[in-house]
Amino acid sequence: MSREKAQKAQTFSIEHLMWKFLCAFCVFSRLTLPALAHNPDTSYARIGISSNQLSFRLTYDLFTLLKIARLNDNGDRQISREELERHAPEIFDFLRQAVAIEINGHEGSLGAPAGFVWPPDAGAAIHEQDFHSAAALVHFRFTQPLDDTPENVAITFNFFGDFGERHSVLGVFEFGGKEEEVLFSRFEPDFDYYTGYETPLPKRLWKFLKLGVGHIFLGYDHICFLVALIVVSRFRELVKIVTAFTVAHSITLILAALEWVTLPTRLVESGIALTIVYVALENLWVKDTRHRWLLTFGFGLIHGFGFANVLRETGLPTTGLVRCLLSFNVGVELGQLAIVLALLPLALWLGKWRHGRKVVVALSLVLALFGAAWFVERAFALGFMPF
Repeated sequence: MSREKAQKAQTFSIEHLMWKFLCAFCVFSRLTLPALAHNPDTSYARIGISSNQLSFRLTYDLFTLLKIARLNDNGDRQISREELERHAPEIFDFLRQAVAIEINGHEGSLGAPAGFVWPPDAGAAIHEQDFHSAAALVHFRFTQPLDDTPENVAITFNFFGDFGERHSVLGVFEFGGKEEEVLFSRFEPDFDYYTGYETPLPKRLWKFLKLGVGHIFLGYDHICFLVALIVVSRFRELVKIVTAFTVAHSITLILAALEWVTLPTRLVESGIALTIVYVALENLWVKDTRHRWLLTFGFGLIHGFGFANVLRETGLPTTGLVRCLLSFNVGVELGQLAIVLALLPLALWLGKWRHGRKVVVALSLVLALFGAAWFVERAFALGFMPF
């Protein structure tokens, strides 16, 4: 064999051996990768977003879960499914406190626990030598119902102080058949995912209309204010009162919602309580209520700031803002009109009944007490009123 042929044969032999080694390494990696894929300082999160629900799947190995709860009750150096079931409520509570959710820029939550998934190949128990492996990964599920597809969902993990500075979270947001992977750490514990979805304007207007109606019926302070006005008013005066109140609170609602004029929430809510106290006490001596529309206009300006606070907490859209404000205001008026129409026959009957004055006095004193209690609660941030 010539020297040149010998060199070529040697080169071919070396390349052949390297190729065989590479193939063997790939096969070995393929077989062992599932067991080695899990980093012991890593947990996992999958956030599924749909039109009516947020779903969360948070995954931790048993070594990490031991930092939340003492799972090994009998000290046998292994953790059984039954032991995890006993401590599951404790783990769910920890996660709900340690994982913060925002939906469309407003505070949300993980929602209701939907159980956990025990590793399918783990058997009845996992020995402590496997606590830190992929064979010990447990999924914890939560679901949060939604009224509509959110425009954005933000998640923040606040447990890095508990799990250690080296801990990280591999996250996946899933929406519309697409996935986006995110890595969380103590340096970057949060992420805001934008779906790109925008609620259709008619649906958005309907939402704000219902919100306005609901706020009146659940806003007991506004109801008390209206009752205090209605029980001593005649029909013609009541029309002026309702009109003045509508115009006044519409002005400040729009100004405050657009942030052209802002007042501290505590000041506004305390002021609303005082309007109830004043009108209720005035009922004890007032005989001529023809001036009440002017008083109501002034007090309506204060109530408008209160309505704006509700809108800010709910979240205002970037498109169709003015129309949404008007829709909310129409909802408020519809709710207000329903209350007035319901109480008007009672007010007319009390004006004719011989004991009606006594009922008005008693009712006004009760309303004044409610207003005073709300004022003390709101002015001093006490929180003792049941509603």
